Amino acid sequence: MEEKIEILAPAGSYDCFVAAINAGADAVYAGGMRFGARAYADNFTPQQLLDAVDYAHLHKKRLYLTVNTLLKDSEMKELYAYLKPLYCQGLDAVIVQDAGVLSFVRAYFPDLEIHASTQMTITNVYGAQYLKEYGVKRVVPARELSLAEIRRIRSETKMDVECFVHGALCYCYSGQCLLSSFIGGRSGNRGQCAQPCRLPYTAKEKKGYLLSLKDICTLELLPEMAEAGINSFKIEGRMKKTEYVAAVTAMYRKYLDMYYEKGKAGYKADQADLEQLKDIYNRGGFHTGYYKKHNGREMLALDRPNHAGVPAVKILVQKGREVTAEALTDIHRGDILELTKERDNYTFGKAFHKKQKVSFLVPKHTYYKKGTILNRIRNQALLDELDKKYVFSKKQEKISGFFRLLKGKPAVFILTMKDVCVQAQTEACVQKAQTRPLEREEIEAQLRKTGNTPFEFETLEIEMEEGAFLPMQQIKQIRRDALEQLEREVCQIYRRKMKVEEAMADTPLSARKKEAQITEGNPNPYPMLSVLAESEEQLLAVEEFFKGEAQRQEKIRLFRVYLDVGISGGLMPSKEIRAVCENLQCKDIEVFYALPHIFREEAAVRLRETYSEFYDAGMDGVLVRNYEEIQFLKEQRFDKRVILDHNLYVFNQSGKHFFQAQGLREFTAPLELNAKELAQLGIENAELIIYGHLPVMISAQCITKTVQKCRGESGICMLTDRYQNQFPVKNYCSLCYNVMYNTSALYLADYTETIEKLAPKSVRLQFTVERKEQTLEILKQVDLQLTGKGTANTSQSAYTRGHFKRGII
Repeated sequence: MEEKIEILAPAGSYDCFVAAINAGADAVYAGGMRFGARAYADNFTPQQLLDAVDYAHLHKKRLYLTVNTLLKDSEMKELYAYLKPLYCQGLDAVIVQDAGVLSFVRAYFPDLEIHASTQMTITNVYGAQYLKEYGVKRVVPARELSLAEIRRIRSETKMDVECFVHGALCYCYSGQCLLSSFIGGRSGNRGQCAQPCRLPYTAKEKKGYLLSLKDICTLELLPEMAEAGINSFKIEGRMKKTEYVAAVTAMYRKYLDMYYEKGKAGYKADQADLEQLKDIYNRGGFHTGYYKKHNGREMLALDRPNHAGVPAVKILVQKGREVTAEALTDIHRGDILELTKERDNYTFGKAFHKKQKVSFLVPKHTYYKKGTILNRIRNQALLDELDKKYVFSKKQEKISGFFRLLKGKPAVFILTMKDVCVQAQTEACVQKAQTRPLEREEIEAQLRKTGNTPFEFETLEIEMEEGAFLPMQQIKQIRRDALEQLEREVCQIYRRKMKVEEAMADTPLSARKKEAQITEGNPNPYPMLSVLAESEEQLLAVEEFFKGEAQRQEKIRLFRVYLDVGISGGLMPSKEIRAVCENLQCKDIEVFYALPHIFREEAAVRLRETYSEFYDAGMDGVLVRNYEEIQFLKEQRFDKRVILDHNLYVFNQSGKHFFQAQGLREFTAPLELNAKELAQLGIENAELIIYGHLPVMISAQCITKTVQKCRGESGICMLTDRYQNQFPVKNYCSLCYNVMYNTSALYLADYTETIEKLAPKSVRLQFTVERKEQTLEILKQVDLQLTGKGTANTSQSAYTRGHFKRGII
């Protein structure tokens, strides 16, 4: 192998960071107080981040900073001051989601590695290649990819590839989730996800934690992952405790080292080690993720969303509240046994060996059948061992020392660590001993006291004249001076100087090029309107409503129709759909094709094979929904119009100019900015969605397959939450992904005055689950309100305003 694979550990706090280094991590990723996707972790203070950079480098490790949230324009002004001291300190890389942040870092901090967060949802070579061309060194692809897909990204782009090997998974394709944001105002794009996927839902009369995935554990796949070319094995867990980080890091360190020592043939994961990982944390067991399968019911923790523990006792008999059971494993003092799912627990006061009988009391009215298994959810002995070994231990690097003590000359102490060598000397000269000369043993004992420094002596040589004397205080001082100097010199290797003029820092790159935020308004008498249709009957309703529009100037003007990729069940529209589109184009209505939400290798192959037919289908342009599609069209020399959908986030001026520089001037206004923030961004080249059941999740998992079985037929099922809210879920079987829509449709058509001030290029209606009659009714309602010809007779309680008024924090 060309280079060693990196073990990359999470750190939600400084203590976790130190434990990860002690446990064998090669690199650690962490967040500061701002801009990280774990807003509720302890996170690092500015000084802790600076200290962590040096601590990592002293131990020949790396530190990556998560700057993986979407930034508003008001925050872009703070990014320079946030990153500058860390850049100068020697920070190794930043992990980013926002294209505007990517562009900003590339411009101001050119020597800083940029890693593309998994939230950018990179799913194949096209997406990775696109980011590589704009300065990204490492890609963290979507967690849903197979080993074959990952292998191809690595081999064809030569980029570093970082993949998750252990921990929690989102149900949704990374970066495609708005569920927490829309139902509770806590945005996953801002590090505030409330994890609604861990709540119970009902679908097709089946109830359970239908969106809650088990944690992944890939110890058994480690050789195959290594052979796929993965550069970094990433552990999830910035919200986890210190002992969890230490345990998982140490385990993957152990097994990666085993792989290097014994190769694939001699590699085997011990069941006892897998059980230990379960003891630390598991949600009803582990699975190996998407590396070898596309989806499946067995990947879900349907019965519970939290730590399930490991089997600990089997009930033998119960008399009243007293239970007698057999220990299924060694039990330690302080271990916690889960008695009920309501989290009634029992803490053991003493230890028991495996197969020994144990007795304990249970809550009133709690009864167990003989043979019932109860799980341990806290292994106190394991936690104590981890604390001793990794959390409270001290990691020190081996150094060599040479100490010279010659009469009449200053004492000299030379320290060497790898290629770094420093020298310290005393101010006073060595004297001739008047009474008792210094003994070599007492000098060595004093010099070896490295205390809390990151060093310990591997070798220490002492050269001294007989009868030489130096006060012990000066020996202590020269030791301190030499160790401090060595620490400074090692860290100095990583220091940087700013290359961009300081004066530029007060005005972010994007703001210096900022265009007018609000134009003079749309010159048309009524708003320009586009419509997205996901079904044939919706398209026919649109055609019917706008029939004879040229003779009805009082109507809103329809100027564009988007055909969703699934409108005919495959990648290409049917002949019947094309005929409708030709009729629309005869009325000067543009027809755009809305490409897939997820564009993995299978979709890319199919579109390449039919590209001529696709290009000649008569479309006027396309709506793209991921980076893969941008790069695909670029390589095909696609010369029609391209518009970015809302999930290709243009969240700030820097992001807007990033895409504009590529000729992608038209975009969809982001759904999580409020009206004031949209005005600051400037949406004169954007479409504003004013109606629609908006996608809140795109998943590789399938609700229908989870509760029943795969039928291979596209359709819609309803997912009901605990408050009886119903979320439509559409399965796109041709490309095997699900789209979950918000329970309530967005409706902004009555905000005519605000929309006029924002002056978007157009407004869009998105039809998803509506039947023909509903589609016609919505068109009529929007027509009345946007033209001011009447007041729509409808209850607004059925709709949501999204973030148009409230925004996100």
